[in-house]
Amino acid sequence: MSLPLLSVDNVTIRANTRLCFAGTNWVIHQDEQWTLIGPTGAGKSLFVNALFGRLPVVHGQIRYYFDGHPDGRTYLRSGEIVLLTAETQREVLQQYAGYHQARWQSTESVGVPTVAEFLNWQTIEGHSPYDMNPPGVDESIFATHRAQAVEMLGIAPLLNRKLIHLSHGEGYKVLLVRALMQWPKLLILDDPFGGLDEATRKMLIGYLTAILEGGQQRLLLVTSRPDEIPNGITHVLGIAEYQVATQGPKAAVLASAFAKGVFKVDPRLAREDLIPPAADWPVLPPDTPLIELQHVSVKYQDVTVLQDITWTMRQGEHWAIRGPNGAGKSTLLSLILADNPQAYANELKIFGQRRGSGESIWDIKRYIGWVAPEIHMYYQSQAPCQTVVCSGLFDSVGLYHNVTPAQLQVATKWMQALEIEALAERSFREVSIGEQRLVLLARALVKQPRLLILDEPCQSLDGLNRSRIIQLLDSLCQQTPVSLLYVTHHLDELPRSITHVMHLENGRMRVEKEW
Repeated sequence: MSLPLLSVDNVTIRANTRLCFAGTNWVIHQDEQWTLIGPTGAGKSLFVNALFGRLPVVHGQIRYYFDGHPDGRTYLRSGEIVLLTAETQREVLQQYAGYHQARWQSTESVGVPTVAEFLNWQTIEGHSPYDMNPPGVDESIFATHRAQAVEMLGIAPLLNRKLIHLSHGEGYKVLLVRALMQWPKLLILDDPFGGLDEATRKMLIGYLTAILEGGQQRLLLVTSRPDEIPNGITHVLGIAEYQVATQGPKAAVLASAFAKGVFKVDPRLAREDLIPPAADWPVLPPDTPLIELQHVSVKYQDVTVLQDITWTMRQGEHWAIRGPNGAGKSTLLSLILADNPQAYANELKIFGQRRGSGESIWDIKRYIGWVAPEIHMYYQSQAPCQTVVCSGLFDSVGLYHNVTPAQLQVATKWMQALEIEALAERSFREVSIGEQRLVLLARALVKQPRLLILDEPCQSLDGLNRSRIIQLLDSLCQQTPVSLLYVTHHLDELPRSITHVMHLENGRMRVEKEW
């Protein structure tokens, strides 16, 4: 067996007031490549943040052997580990945009770097507090890594774009390039395929396989899907309930009952017995379309994002929107959600009302519930999860109104429907990314919207939770007047209730007859 690269020796980790992973032991050896798996809320992201030094170890030691010394050391040097998580994207974006609508405001881009500036050697060398340029990597080697990663993820057309003008998927690809080009001693990728289109996922799998088989880069990959584990991974670490549940060679662990449970997608999880909380759903005149767009176009400087979109969504219809990263999906949703000022320069009606006819954005939002990476990125409250759900009654990020007992009861019932009632009193910031996504879905449903907009709602969820969400949405579509507008890059995440599919690419739209 080769020398260790990193060891976790009888470790207990503290996350706020909670002690986790008591007595954990684990070793990565120099010739091993690892994947970390576990159910939603198991503590996967917490564990990798501890490896990165972001969480305190209250017992035992994490030792790093990056110098080749047999005794290792208990501290990290800058750039030895690069960690890419959803939190990384949030931290970077919030340096330049303080609210989620900033992307659509042209005045907000002053002082924001382009992608090329963000990825240059000087910027990364001096960028703090994380993933700085590793010692010993000179500019020419760095440039070679950048060129390879830029080509692999196809972001060359983005190099002159401002960071805040990128879609969520495009922005994640830029951060992924940034991580790959640094070539650290250990690269930790937490859900790196989330939000990426099918073609990009295939390219990334191929690239990761190549670098793993090359043997020069050590990887720890966190994933919730078995098809996202590239060839070259040798070992699997399984985590459940903030403890290591299993560890060992890939073939043995993936054949275990634990892994089968994590990856299981169960179409038999029928939720026809779901009874939505008793409430009055908003009533619209029967013939009023939900959305009407006539020759809508959106352009930023010399980049056309949407081009001549004419589309009507009627009551009772359930649409999926598909297309590659950067196709214009998020821009289309921003027009519907009243977040994009270019709505006033286009012919656009929401619930039969023309934009720019004197309505406020709150007149529109009160009929709409939504979950998207944008709102998730900016909703980082320390408030209890039940409070976050209640904030959906007022379309606010944070709760600034008194909630009646009846409203609180409705929020509780939606949390029960999503099987997250145990999170009610826990801080939103402290629960896992997947659990946060479920809380935000309850927040979207709590006001009984007529239009439910979901952008990658199953991202970061394990197989069973994906099944539950899809079954819940099908039950809602069957039992309530809600209409669904659903964005996903995974065909296996489409609810059965979807009646129409729109495909966007290069800002143009087509309606798919079959999917």
